[in-house]
Amino acid sequence: MECNRGVTLVEALVGLALAAAVAGIGAPRLAELVASARLAGSARTVATGLRLARERALSSDAPVEVRFDVPRGACETRDRSGAVLETRLLPPGVTFVALPVRGRILFGGLGTAENGTITLAAGARARSVIVNQRGRVRVS
Repeated sequence: MECNRGVTLVEALVGLALAAAVAGIGAPRLAELVASARLAGSARTVATGLRLARERALSSDAPVEVRFDVPRGACETRDRSGAVLETRLLPPGVTFVALPVRGRILFGGLGTAENGTITLAAGARARSVIVNQRGRVRVS
């Protein structure tokens, strides 16, 4: 007797239908996961920019400010004269939701800063970058 180890057409179609169902369920979750990763990365990027601005202020013993441009989705680090030292852009899908009243954080030569909270959002999720008076930056 001969043993045939192939797959029938019905078995192949059932397997293909199961694979399509699993892919259909996973696709929205994947998009949500990508948006969440972009948001977390953007919050870390903004926090890093703020920490670097504080270090520049400490090393030069001069004020350094970080301005937030909502339409462009950009953070600009500027020195005392207003010259742009660095620009960081937010990725697509991530926006500024809430900013300090003046739209900037100013670091003094001693590393102190104005209190401020920068809130970023992607879809329904949001992350905040908080700067206290001592110039400490944290992400929550």
